[in-house]
Amino acid sequence: MRIRILSLAASALMTATTLAARADSYTFTISTGSTSTTPGTTFVVSGTLAGTLNLSNPSNPAIDLTSITGAGQGYVFTGVVPLGANTSIAYDNLIFTDPSATHVDALGDLITLTSPIGTSLAHVYNNGAYHVDVFDPNDPVDITPFAIDSFSLTPSAVPEPSSWLLLGTGILAFATAAACKLFPRFQKSPRQHVITSKDSRPL
Repeated sequence: MRIRILSLAASALMTATTLAARADSYTFTISTGSTSTTPGTTFVVSGTLAGTLNLSNPSNPAIDLTSITGAGQGYVFTGVVPLGANTSIAYDNLIFTDPSATHVDALGDLITLTSPIGTSLAHVYNNGAYHVDVFDPNDPVDITPFAIDSFSLTPSAVPEPSSWLLLGTGILAFATAAACKLFPRFQKSPRQHVITSKDSRPL
């Protein structure tokens, strides 16, 4: 029984840890409008993004963006710039996943995209409204801003790791409680040595 409880606890812990690190996946669509610097220029990009669960603010669930793929009108999202890899731009690579939420904050996400002129950086953020700044691959100080008209996010049809994490944590708690309750029964008491002598026998 003791081995079974230990195995259950270890399995639950491994399950919870694995699922916490597993990536949530979403489909997205971003459409931009023209601005004063890009009159008449618009594009629509759709694809898939994924990231690991971020529990820093449970009331506004988020993921740490780790990958993105998508394409539209000559633009192709190819990857995510890791945190700290680019020190000239402030970004946090958070995606807020509630369908009604603002999906990026003022720091936003830094991603790479390719276009007919090369591979560029794209900074997607929201400072009261959605924006994306595209950096010219041949001249990093040349930035083309776009206003984002819409940014939609839909969970992919897979079980969300956050739900499985809760289940794994519950199993772990159950196993721990059961172990605490059952282990004392299996603790060996010190052997009591009884001294007898032939003189103690009844006459």
